[in-house]
Amino acid sequence: MTFPGCLASIGGKRFAGKAFMLLALCLIVTAVYLLINAEKTVYLTVDGKKTQLTTKAETVGEVLAASGIYPGAYDILIPAADTKVEKEMEIYLKRAFPVYLKVDQQLRLVYTTAENVADFLAAEQVHLSAMDRVYPQLTSTLKRNDTVEVIRVTTKLVEEEYPLDFKTITKKDPTLPLGKKRVEVEGEKGVLVKTYQVVLANGQEESRELVEEKCVREPINRVVAIGTKQDPVVTVSARGGRRVYEGIASWISNKFHGKKTAYGDVYNQDAFTCAFPDKALRGKTLRVTYLKTGRSVDVVVNDFGPHVKGRIIDLSAAAARAIGLSGVGRVKVEVLE
Repeated sequence: MTFPGCLASIGGKRFAGKAFMLLALCLIVTAVYLLINAEKTVYLTVDGKKTQLTTKAETVGEVLAASGIYPGAYDILIPAADTKVEKEMEIYLKRAFPVYLKVDQQLRLVYTTAENVADFLAAEQVHLSAMDRVYPQLTSTLKRNDTVEVIRVTTKLVEEEYPLDFKTITKKDPTLPLGKKRVEVEGEKGVLVKTYQVVLANGQEESRELVEEKCVREPINRVVAIGTKQDPVVTVSARGGRRVYEGIASWISNKFHGKKTAYGDVYNQDAFTCAFPDKALRGKTLRVTYLKTGRSVDVVVNDFGPHVKGRIIDLSAAAARAIGLSGVGRVKVEVLE
């Protein structure tokens, strides 16, 4: 064989090798294309409902899109949307639904895939104390548009002061004139402190329980002395047997002006009259001397009295003014025969 002939033979062999390699490459590409575009069986579970699909889709997202399903931002998709589809692949999609969450007195809308209240609160990082209340209860199944409310419950001790009333104690005082009062000790209220355990729900008082009661200051009772001393009525005879009385005199209130006396006369506050307890002296004239001023006035007995124990005579307003008697006072009464 000549040299040129050898070259031609070598070139033909090289060409045949390249053609074979090209054909093999084409077959591989075709096989890969057919493999990729071949229909695959996958299993799609959406919200617990499982279906079998035959698809040519290349990714999980394309499988869902072909079924008209477009996952939301809060949905759970396993595997991820960009995962390549393989034969017999299991695809899980759990779609989020709206739930209202009311906690710390704020209401907000949340999208969740939690199955029960406990999982929902855990996902939202809501921490509960042992006393907090949750509605509905933690084991309750969540549904679309449910409202989950957390009520924060706390307790605290509260002290409150209450006044303790004092009593008024009276005692007899023989050194005071009959019926006169004198305050010896002014009363003062005491202080009682009550301690309550208060339950607060979301910061508002819900209930309280008395846990302690303590008197921090005892009340001081008011002490009033009431006079029991009776002014004696002294009857003496003087100046030819004229009767003389000594005792306490008072005067008749102006409110009785124009009203009838016990003897049927009409009381006149401007006349010089009196009420005297001895009915035998009705119509008689008495001379009354106020021992404090030494002034005297003559009055006619036209009424029966006084009706206050320890007093011997009630003067008309004019007679009382005449001797300077403005309240009660000790007098001498002479019967003018």
